[in-house]
Amino acid sequence: MNFYSITNILFFGPPEAAAPQTSANTATASSGGFWGLLFPFILIFGMMYFLIILPQRRQEKKHRDMLSQLKKDDKILTQAGIVGKVVNINNDYVRIRTADKTELDITKSSIVAILSKSNKESKEEK
Repeated sequence: MNFYSITNILFFGPPEAAAPQTSANTATASSGGFWGLLFPFILIFGMMYFLIILPQRRQEKKHRDMLSQLKKDDKILTQAGIVGKVVNINNDYVRIRTADKTELDITKSSIVAILSKSNKESKEEK
């Protein structure tokens, strides 16, 4: 074997593959070809849905529920690492007090966690 025949075999397959196929071979080769090609894509999409999309939706729902429970005088943590006490809640913005006379307006979506609930709420529970 020389280099030319090896490259022919690598790129075009063995010499038997170059022979014309009969109609019986063509019918068996074409049946199931579409589903055989589609199945890996369906499998990959299913795996991506269960590994990426579904957990992200759960996390977003948990974050929305946390923001809906936000009340005045709750101590919160922002994405920037700022800890503050809620002074006022608007539609999309929350005013927090970080020091004695320092107040910041932040978006609700930047709140990461509620560190402690308000004192009024804990007194009502007792």
